[in-house]
Amino acid sequence: MSEKKDKRRSIVEDVPIPKHLFSTAKFDSPWEKVKWEKSLPKNDRVQRSLSTSLNRKEKSGLNRSSSLSALKISRPPRTTRPLTNPPALIDWEESLKSPNSLKPLNSDSEDEPITPVKQAVFSPTQLSRVSSRTEDSHQSHASHQSSMHDTYEKAKLRGVALQRKYWVRLLFEWGLYLLLVLFVYFVLVGVPLWNGAVWWLYWVVRNKFVFQGGFAITIGLAALYAFLPLLILFDKDPPPKEMTENFDLEQNSSNVKSTALLIPCYKSAEIIGPTLKAALEIFPPENIFVIANGNSETPLDNTEEVCKPFGVNHLWVPVGSKIVAQFAGCYAASEFENVLLIDDDCALPPNFPIVSDQLKGKVQCVGYTIKSVGPESSKGTWCQQAQDLEYKMSGLQRAFFGKLGSATFPHGAISIWNTEFLKQTFNEHPGFSVSEDWFFGDSCRRLGGRITMCSAVFVETETPASVFFSGKGSRGGFGEMTIFQQRFKRWNFFFVVGMYYDLKYIFTSWKLGWWEIGAKICVFQEVYETLIYLLAPFVLPISFIVRPEFCGILLGATIGMYIVNVIIFNEIHLRLKKERISWTVLLIYYTIYKIALTIINVISCYWSLYKYARYFAMRHPKVIEDEQAIGVVLSLEKDLGTSTTSLVETENRPATAKTLKRLTLTRVQADQAALSTFGALETHQDSPRSPC
Repeated sequence: MSEKKDKRRSIVEDVPIPKHLFSTAKFDSPWEKVKWEKSLPKNDRVQRSLSTSLNRKEKSGLNRSSSLSALKISRPPRTTRPLTNPPALIDWEESLKSPNSLKPLNSDSEDEPITPVKQAVFSPTQLSRVSSRTEDSHQSHASHQSSMHDTYEKAKLRGVALQRKYWVRLLFEWGLYLLLVLFVYFVLVGVPLWNGAVWWLYWVVRNKFVFQGGFAITIGLAALYAFLPLLILFDKDPPPKEMTENFDLEQNSSNVKSTALLIPCYKSAEIIGPTLKAALEIFPPENIFVIANGNSETPLDNTEEVCKPFGVNHLWVPVGSKIVAQFAGCYAASEFENVLLIDDDCALPPNFPIVSDQLKGKVQCVGYTIKSVGPESSKGTWCQQAQDLEYKMSGLQRAFFGKLGSATFPHGAISIWNTEFLKQTFNEHPGFSVSEDWFFGDSCRRLGGRITMCSAVFVETETPASVFFSGKGSRGGFGEMTIFQQRFKRWNFFFVVGMYYDLKYIFTSWKLGWWEIGAKICVFQEVYETLIYLLAPFVLPISFIVRPEFCGILLGATIGMYIVNVIIFNEIHLRLKKERISWTVLLIYYTIYKIALTIINVISCYWSLYKYARYFAMRHPKVIEDEQAIGVVLSLEKDLGTSTTSLVETENRPATAKTLKRLTLTRVQADQAALSTFGALETHQDSPRSPC
């Protein structure tokens, strides 16, 4: 490559001309244009990047002659000899190598006819790598946009096919209600026509069921799932910010550059500021995408105005769906190799590790452990501290199953994905707007992707302050102020339907190879827990009627087992991470809290069975079949197709005022005056920075 480059250089640049040779030359200087050069057709087209480079050289004081070779005129492929090097010039160059045989360069005679060059064809090969990549990206963009147009047309047809008439939806809904009533009476009750399933369950428990053996299996399986994760520890803490100066951050810096941060949000103007402030300690502004969404053509609040001081990208999606917002954000950040998805209330710690280097092999998603906090990162109420303990135990359990095979799903609050694989996951995702993170995990495993966990840090997320009754305040996202509202109406909604997807995965999916064994053991835990919730209203009362003393002892032993489990976790695992929970919360409140949650889970399973009638009366398209979702991406890519280059080239130029366009990505220049309301921000560097 260097040899080829040397041949292109002008003689002026590469060959020192001895002063005494000028007297022997037939012309004034060796760089004077000869007639073969004058015969070339005039061409003023010069690559923009090369022109810019020449201008910079002139400004820096390097006044080199703008010879033909300096302008790097493109030429056809070299077959026999370069068109820019006539034979006389080649011979003269060879003579320079041996000083004893120096001869003057013979110029063409004025009377001799000039043999014109066949044609000064400009090579299609780009001289600039940047321009070549730009052309390739434009071709790729055009091809992809055509594909998206086809997908959009298919989505419109699919949307029409999925539509049910009003009377069909009404018939479907009330038909399911009737089916549930008939099932309860004819299957469960049966009396006086016949003995129903409840009576036969009572008869089996009373006459055939071996209490000791049956409950030993049930409790033993629960103990395995509870205590096996305690065999591992959390990952080591990353170095604190004050020690990062002596720490090699090259890997983390490289991971940051290739990773985009996506923050879907809904009416989050009041809480997005601290989230962005923490995110800018790790990511540069151009890597951050705030995707506000809602069922409106115009933004529902002033989230964009809050984003302006930080100079991040803001996108308004007129479809009220978190998964559609993530879908649009994934395509807005297509230039990045990986994407980090976080909620609008997640505050990234300053030493947050970007573990995109772990996305290799079968691993396509890495979740992060989270912690529950109150307002302004405080410990919060006892309820929030109990949730903190619950979240951390869940994180350790997922980390264990991630090492064994695959976790069921990453927490919806934060996870990092390979961008292209995430796009494939959207194709597989059923499109439900509730429990979308659970279905992300299911789709990931079906496609052959493993889910592991990073437990080096606990990412803060604000949680409801009470179980049943709430005071004044507000939260982002869905905005539930109590655990009952959060879990009864949303988190637990797909517990029963999830059994179908879990069993389907266990028996039909084998794309993870040997990792499937651990993954299926993990998935079976969900099936096991849901079965307990469904059978508990029947088995527990019957068991207390038949053997009250034994069942009382067994229930106490079960509660004691889980208390021991929590104590070990708190005193070993959380002590090592300096995240211990107080004994008062642990022994008193947490036990009552878990019993209350178990009751909520049981009731919510049956409530969701009732609500399924109305929910599934309307057919739900996949994300890739949703006309609105595809329309968002098409509109976004149209805007990006004309503005991506300008975002890169004009990054340091003053930004002009922009009005928000529908489905348009808005890059905002950081406003230092407005920034003072959030505190001073340091200029972004490659390494993570300390909190403001």
